[in-house]
Amino acid sequence: MALLTPALVKTGATAASKAEAIRAVVALLAKAGKVDPRYADSMLGREKVANTYLGNGIAIPHGLPKDRGLIHDTAIAVLQLPDGVEWGPGDRVHLVVGIAARNDEHLGILTNLTDVLGEEADARRLATTPNAAEIVARLTGAPAPTAPPRSATLTEFADGFEITVPGVHGLHARPATALVDLAKGFPAAIRVAHGNRIADAKSLVSLLRLGAGPGARVRVTAEGPDADIALITLRNAIADGLGEDGRGEPGPRDGPPTSTGPSADYEGRTIAGVAASPGCAVGALFPFARDRIVYAPTAKDPQRELAALDQALHTAGRQLNTLYMDVWKTSGAARAGIFRAHEEFLNDPEMLDAARVLIRKGRSAPAAWEEAYEERVGFLAGLKDAVLAGRAVDLRDAGRRVLRLLADTVEDESSLPTEPCILVAEDLTPSDTARLDPTLVLGLCTAGGGPTSHTSIIARSLDIPAVVGAGNSVLDLAPGTPVLLDGGSGLLVVQPTDTDRARAQTLCQAVDTRRAAERQDCFKPALTTDGHRIEVVANISDGAEAVHAVDAGGEGVGLLRTEFLFVNRDAAPTEDEQAEAYTAMVQAMNGLPMILRTLDVGGDKAIPYLSMPAEQNPFLGERGIRFCFAHEDLFRTQLRAMFRASARGPVRIMFPMIALLEELHRARAIAEAVRLEIGAGPVEIGMMIEVPSAVVMAPEFARAVDFFSIGTNDLTQYTLAMDRMNPVLARQADGLHPAVLRLIDQTVKAADAAGIWVGACGGIAGDPRGVTILTGLGVRELSVSIPSIAAVKAQIRDQSLAANRALATRALACTDAAAVRALVS
Repeated sequence: MALLTPALVKTGATAASKAEAIRAVVALLAKAGKVDPRYADSMLGREKVANTYLGNGIAIPHGLPKDRGLIHDTAIAVLQLPDGVEWGPGDRVHLVVGIAARNDEHLGILTNLTDVLGEEADARRLATTPNAAEIVARLTGAPAPTAPPRSATLTEFADGFEITVPGVHGLHARPATALVDLAKGFPAAIRVAHGNRIADAKSLVSLLRLGAGPGARVRVTAEGPDADIALITLRNAIADGLGEDGRGEPGPRDGPPTSTGPSADYEGRTIAGVAASPGCAVGALFPFARDRIVYAPTAKDPQRELAALDQALHTAGRQLNTLYMDVWKTSGAARAGIFRAHEEFLNDPEMLDAARVLIRKGRSAPAAWEEAYEERVGFLAGLKDAVLAGRAVDLRDAGRRVLRLLADTVEDESSLPTEPCILVAEDLTPSDTARLDPTLVLGLCTAGGGPTSHTSIIARSLDIPAVVGAGNSVLDLAPGTPVLLDGGSGLLVVQPTDTDRARAQTLCQAVDTRRAAERQDCFKPALTTDGHRIEVVANISDGAEAVHAVDAGGEGVGLLRTEFLFVNRDAAPTEDEQAEAYTAMVQAMNGLPMILRTLDVGGDKAIPYLSMPAEQNPFLGERGIRFCFAHEDLFRTQLRAMFRASARGPVRIMFPMIALLEELHRARAIAEAVRLEIGAGPVEIGMMIEVPSAVVMAPEFARAVDFFSIGTNDLTQYTLAMDRMNPVLARQADGLHPAVLRLIDQTVKAADAAGIWVGACGGIAGDPRGVTILTGLGVRELSVSIPSIAAVKAQIRDQSLAANRALATRALACTDAAAVRALVS
């Protein structure tokens, strides 16, 4: 049945107020039998918590999720107001598109509607045409006008090139972010054109609005003093994939589970969605509701509002950087990359300019900011490519982060479950998903989203079974309803029978059995089949993780990132604060060893209150041990706290970013002076191997320390001269490149000759291929993320060290990382 017909369109109408217009559009729906007339109150209720004005004189009022029971059939009605009606301060609406949706059937019309938003001439015509059929045709997918005008605000330049966007998802968030990062490095103005749209290459939202999906042909042009080099750089970057691996996913394990559709035959009522994260779970349904943000729509002091917006953007940026680091440490840089895209959203020049213009016109900072980002959310949500449209969720997530900081009050703050459950939501932002506790959220199901969304990727990294895109019917389920979630088949089963539960158990038994076996044996030593012991320890970043590391089977802590004590505060922690924190973690280890790395900041890790210098090449500047020398009082305070904690258990101290022998000697001398000063006993002292000079001088370094710990992430980037955080280069900066492996081999040989041991604490230490190669090269300790401990130990117990040595020898003879990975697979 058609969702929009001429009978549901009223042209030439008038309305004295927004409320009158909403009641008129609901009257059209009620007359057609689509809704209960009381749905008008629900739409008015929505207006109190959300701005439904899209731009270009168009609004899309719709009801609250709790009132879907008032909808008889999904339908859309249109009220045309040629003279317009005030929708909000400065907003005049001429086309009211009322939506009553029980499912997702209306999304096609919204897609066409957002096309209208992008074409001002179309919007003006629909606001005045007396022909209802013309409005229906335009919104239900009739061919768009031939050769619509291009953007009135952006123009192409004479010099440029054409290229096809690589990757199966086209120019979506990650590659677009990479393109923006590159474009911002050039003073030249740069444009990207696709079809009849033109984007500013330095604006992430502008690029996404192009809708450049898989196989899209784009034209890149530039004008300015360095336009030539900018075009060469961008052409090469796009041709190389902008950091994508050809599938649009961040790595070989991040793709959605393959599924051709629901395959399980369940007896209970099934709701079909999209398989997003494998696994099965049974539990009570828990509905997730987002908070309500309250603010005044206008303000009298524009300068004060502009300052408030700048402060909120700065704070949100810091929050996102912290969130990026947290997710990066637990799930890897690729999965955390979306939070870099969120930061880019907040710095988008077009969106910031739009918000500031509204503020100068009298809008409050939160009202202006919400209108600016929601207008762009509407554009993105209507793009025909599902992956690009899915970025609307990310933009709204970033936008709401700032909005919360600007709000007068935040009511009904999002509640998280306190008991094990299956969480159901309209949609989950990446920030929401990153906060979920996998021990309580047994599975999650969303009405919207797709398997390539960043929410799905994070859910997979947390091992939470997930089904997305299940439609709005899941939101009608009562809290506490027994449900079964089959992430592999993409099904949510309501009121599952005993037979259903048995079938689900069979489907997921293999995965569950393997994971359970790994967990059960997590405390067993990692002893190879030919009798060699490899220690598997944890990388941790805060006090609570010390306990989790022990519970997960960790045999100690191979890297405590002490930076956690210094971030998200306005001054450095005192000696007593640090000593208390280190002591608590040492005691939590119950006698297992803990390596405390001294403060490692600089490069990509900045702490504002430490007055770190602005550097042209921060990764080659005052970083790690160099920073500690420049702030020796801070360094000595931290060492005193570490030595105090050593009285309560086995502590080892490790220095980061040692490049020169004199740096190590100076650091050891300071540490020894501090130890004698407080009367502490000796502790093992080690250093990180992160730069090629440390490898070349490893025989000399080995005579001055008790152990080496190879930071494979930094060693890779300094060896290959590739910033591991650069989205364009990240895929090539592979720690299994033979150049890196040969440096690791040299390090181990130098350590063996001096009689000291070698550990590894970078990303490849937890990679199954990396485990094989590193142990084969003679690395005796692997420091990995807590969720990886049991699996790494289980892998080692299934391998022969002799076989790993043979593989490692062959890997050293390879010529690239791909050959190494193929060899070990």
